[in-house]
Amino acid sequence: MTRRALSAALSLAAAAAALVAAPGASGATRTLTLDGWYDRTVAFSGRDLVWTEAATVHVDPRRITGSPPGAQRFDYYRADVSRVRLDRASRRFAGAPETPVSVRTSIAPFSSGTLTPTGDGGFVALPGSRRVAPPTIWCCDDEGIESVIDSDGRADAPHSVAAGWTGSAVRFVQLDGSGRQMLRVGDPAGGPVPAPVAAEPGAIDLVAVAGGDLRAWADPARPDRLLVTRDGRGAPAAVALPGPALRVWAAPGLVAVLSRAGGGLAVTRVDAGGGAPRARRVWSGGRTPAVAVGGGTVAIADGRRVIASRRGRIAPRTVTTGRRRIDAVGADGARLAWVERARKKGQRVGVVRLAGLR
Repeated sequence: MTRRALSAALSLAAAAAALVAAPGASGATRTLTLDGWYDRTVAFSGRDLVWTEAATVHVDPRRITGSPPGAQRFDYYRADVSRVRLDRASRRFAGAPETPVSVRTSIAPFSSGTLTPTGDGGFVALPGSRRVAPPTIWCCDDEGIESVIDSDGRADAPHSVAAGWTGSAVRFVQLDGSGRQMLRVGDPAGGPVPAPVAAEPGAIDLVAVAGGDLRAWADPARPDRLLVTRDGRGAPAAVALPGPALRVWAAPGLVAVLSRAGGGLAVTRVDAGGGAPRARRVWSGGRTPAVAVGGGTVAIADGRRVIASRRGRIAPRTVTTGRRRIDAVGADGARLAWVERARKKGQRVGVVRLAGLR
């Protein structure tokens, strides 16, 4: 589906893609500059920083050498996953970025979706989309080759909404035609996997999975509560939310929920590492923040501020205040990364910065 040729426009799209500058860095640097103010999701995977970037590409054949006469302008949609090596302290970028996964479609836009680290520089990527069933992709084997765990171009295909990593397989959730969750497992090596299991109703953005069994979701019929379960270990536990859920994230032992709260918004941290889930509101505001979870930390980018709530120090605190708006944030325990808007020679760029929590 997302990897189909863009019909007669494929060669033009390829030419246009060649005009998009790849992220670059030289030597060990404190910052990394990316083109554009795009939708991004950021995560740490071992000594690598990884990010998904989603954007609409506008193609004007008149600006591409060799275009056939009369070729019309068109758009296509991309979701690219890139990574860069960090130094041992995760304070500097130690190599040149690469983009091992690129997804393209002419049907509908992507969002950056979810990005789950595998801990060794690898990741499980699931771009977001409300109009098409997005692919679930694992990256990569020893030769740098990705594995498409699921991709279905049918109009009525099950819609993947959440994906995680068990340590040896991809665990993901799809919605069937009735909106019910289907729990699935995919093996990048092609080994045998359990049959899909039908579960509770779900919705796009309201389901998240992590590790081998953690699953959290908000029932569309009652979105003001979060349900948390260890699949195969009994009934789910209910957690009251300040208002209807808008987005759910999960990492091993931890869930974060963005919800409405009165006339504003709130982020609730839910610790689910054992026993009954424990919830605490860690942010309130009026505009949609960027949120990331990892290693027991919830990180929130609210305008120019980065706020963190860490295991053992649950009370949220401001870690940094940027010069401009911060569009994306990543977290892994004491490690933080964020993408701050800037301009370089008049062009929009995103500046990636690193920091550590004390």
